[in-house]
Amino acid sequence: MEKIVVDYSQVHLQENISLHEEEINNIASQKKDFFKNVPASLLVALIMLVLVACYFLQNDFKNFKYYHYILFISLVVALYAFFYALIWLIYQYFLRNWKKDIENGKNQLTSIVTSRHKTENDEYIMTFAGRNKHEKIRLPAEREDYHRYEAGTKVVVTYLKYSKVILSIHKLDT
Repeated sequence: MEKIVVDYSQVHLQENISLHEEEINNIASQKKDFFKNVPASLLVALIMLVLVACYFLQNDFKNFKYYHYILFISLVVALYAFFYALIWLIYQYFLRNWKKDIENGKNQLTSIVTSRHKTENDEYIMTFAGRNKHEKIRLPAEREDYHRYEAGTKVVVTYLKYSKVILSIHKLDT
C-alpha cells in the first residue's frame, strides 16, 4: 500500500453551513420512521424465544404450578421492557445527534481520500485528510461511492458532523 502525500494547504473545511429544507425534512422522516416497526419486531422475536423455551420445557409443564406460569410471563414482559428500553436509549442518542446537526448545520470538506476500508459488517468507511497532519475524518460511505473514489482522489464531501452521514460527494476537477 503506497502512502498518500497530502498537501494540507489544499484542504479546506467549511463548518456550520445551514441545512436546506429538504435535508431537514429528511432528518424529520428518519426520526418518524425510527420506531415504526420496533414494537412488532421485538414482539415477534420474543414470541419465537418463548416458543423455543416452551419446546425445551414441554416435558416439565405437567409439574408447573400457577406461580411458574406467572413467573414465566413476568420474565417475558421484563425482557420486552428491557429490550424496548435499550432501543429507546439508542433512539435518544440519534435524536441528540440529529438535533445538533439541525442546530449546527453541515460541513463541506475539500480534501483527499487517504484510505478506505470495509468492515466485517459490510460497512464502507472512507478516511479523508483533515486540516492538519494529525486530523483525519472518517465517514461511512455508500458502496457505490466507496468503489468510485480510490485513495488519493481529491473530493468535495458534504456531511453531517454529528450523525456522520455523507450528504454528497464528488470528485474535484483539478
